[in-house]
Amino acid sequence: MTLRTVAHRTWTRVFVTELGDLERAEREIAASLGSGAVREPEEKFPLRFVAPNGEGARVTEIIVVLRPDEIITIEPGDGLPLLQDVEAELAWAGEPDRGPVGVGVAMVRAGFQGAAESLGYIEADIRRVRSSVAVVANQTSAARGFSVSDLPSVNMLLADIDQVLSQVSYAVGRLTELARLLRREAADTGAVPRAELDELIQQGEALHGRAEFLVDRHRFHARGTEQQIATSDLNIVKIFTVLWAILIPGTTLINWYGQNFEFMPELSWNYSSWVQILGVFVLAVLPIYTVKRAGQLR
Repeated sequence: MTLRTVAHRTWTRVFVTELGDLERAEREIAASLGSGAVREPEEKFPLRFVAPNGEGARVTEIIVVLRPDEIITIEPGDGLPLLQDVEAELAWAGEPDRGPVGVGVAMVRAGFQGAAESLGYIEADIRRVRSSVAVVANQTSAARGFSVSDLPSVNMLLADIDQVLSQVSYAVGRLTELARLLRREAADTGAVPRAELDELIQQGEALHGRAEFLVDRHRFHARGTEQQIATSDLNIVKIFTVLWAILIPGTTLINWYGQNFEFMPELSWNYSSWVQILGVFVLAVLPIYTVKRAGQLR
């Protein structure tokens, strides 16, 4: 674990191998600062950042400890790249130090930006799902339909979208809660105008609403795709049902006359074989006609 104080003296970044190593982080912070101790564990504020990368979305969890005169972030590994950008921005902005609330505002804004970019990629993926399903539907005939084997990439993409959406929704919710906490802290210091914090909270609520809309949209398309696949599977079941209806009367007749009865007088009747064939045909056609008349073979 390493400890480093950034250019803005009100922000301390702690890098740990695992976020579970909090007790050691507390001791290190207390020894470095020499005054007081961080808040009790139950008062720590967990945050989650979601940002797109070349392979999808990167999800990182950190711990934020907010003091009246300092903000402390406990980050995994070598630190969160998004917070590295925030640190550089604060170092080069040339603006007056607005205290821990100002640092927290910059962190929340960066988190909102990463979440918004992730939602943009999710919207593109949802459009790609729609186009893929439409292409497969046009390539397959109405009688055949399509099944899961026709949409392997779509199924994987739907699962990925669902997972990333849940992560983004949670991350935006936590960032919005941090913005509300910063607004309460700023009421005492006045370092950051309340209007700016209100606008930040409104931005978080708007992002959360956008994420919820995409969740509903994703579920709608997922259910539509599942319904189309289910309809195709139902057509397969119908085929086997028709085959069963055709074959079962003949099978019954074969089983009946395959028994060793001593007397079977109907075998000596005139046109006995034709009557039996006609009976099998009627028994095969009757259930098919009944089901089709009910509209179940469309």
